Amino acid sequence: MALVVCSVAYVKHQDQDNRFCIACHLHQDIYRRTTAVPPGTLAAAHYHARGGGHPERCFTCHSGEGVVGWSEVTLLSAWDAARWVAGDRHEPSSMRLRLENAACLKCHARDVRGTKSTEETSKYHELADHRSVRTPCVACHVTHAQGTRAKLFLDDAIVRARCQGCHRNLEEG
Repeated sequence: MALVVCSVAYVKHQDQDNRFCIACHLHQDIYRRTTAVPPGTLAAAHYHARGGGHPERCFTCHSGEGVVGWSEVTLLSAWDAARWVAGDRHEPSSMRLRLENAACLKCHARDVRGTKSTEETSKYHELADHRSVRTPCVACHVTHAQGTRAKLFLDDAIVRARCQGCHRNLEEG
């Protein structure tokens, strides 16, 4: 029990510093891309954003949402820290807890309130018909891969494949 309490306390103190997170979860080159200017990834754009809601911390997005989500992330982080202290120093190869839409919507909810018809817009998030679609934000907006701010860090091939899941009549290319 003492190991759990100490691990949780240690993680909550250390999660204020992105270097703690990247020590296990990201390679240094991804961190360099995240801190590079101009930002070339969605994570970097968030890292460099200023103002309310953007304290440029990994945990701003990767904190888990609500009491349950926060507890899951904190306990998993504490477990990983305890394993590292015990000598198990392998790097996780994937996220074990999904980044939920709520992580994005806590800042971007007003950006996805579709109220328009197809005659008024062709922008995905502006379309009223898309309000009920439950596609994860990160399914289209690539987070740590190279992209451009002008395209909102969307990968054309990924987006087209997602759209064709419902709109089978979309042409290729």
